[in-house]
Amino acid sequence: MKLLGRDIPARELVARIEERLRTRGLPTSEQVDVPEQGVEPRVDPLSFNLQALEENADATRGLPLHTHRGGTGQFVLVAKWAFRKTCQVFINEALGRQRVFNGHVRDSYAQLSAEVIRLRAEVEALRAAQAVPQVQTSPAQEPQPTPSRARRTAKQSKASEE
Repeated sequence: MKLLGRDIPARELVARIEERLRTRGLPTSEQVDVPEQGVEPRVDPLSFNLQALEENADATRGLPLHTHRGGTGQFVLVAKWAFRKTCQVFINEALGRQRVFNGHVRDSYAQLSAEVIRLRAEVEALRAAQAVPQVQTSPAQEPQPTPSRARRTAKQSKASEE
């Protein structure tokens, strides 16, 4: 919903989700009114993707530790934390090339995004320049006759002289 802004009808989406839950026999939530002004505005995909690449460029940085397990979940989290702390040197070595590659991808995407923005501005300027001459023509100006029209007017003027 963040990328598409108001393009997704929120009420319809919630109704469809609740309908699917009801058909599966799962309880649905109470009726919630989704405010129209609560929907986030449309985000520029170029800047959004660049920000996502920036956040995830370093492959050696671990994701946040979490678990879905019940009783043994805390033990698993401690084991993951201990592994990361003791083996971070090896992780950095193994993923060093990936980190460099991700940096190049991020920089290339930024350059391409800047070029796309520049080209969009240039296209808009050309469209605006093309639209201006069409607006400036006045009805008082007579259009230039085409060759066939020029011959017809020459014949008509010749006939009127005789």
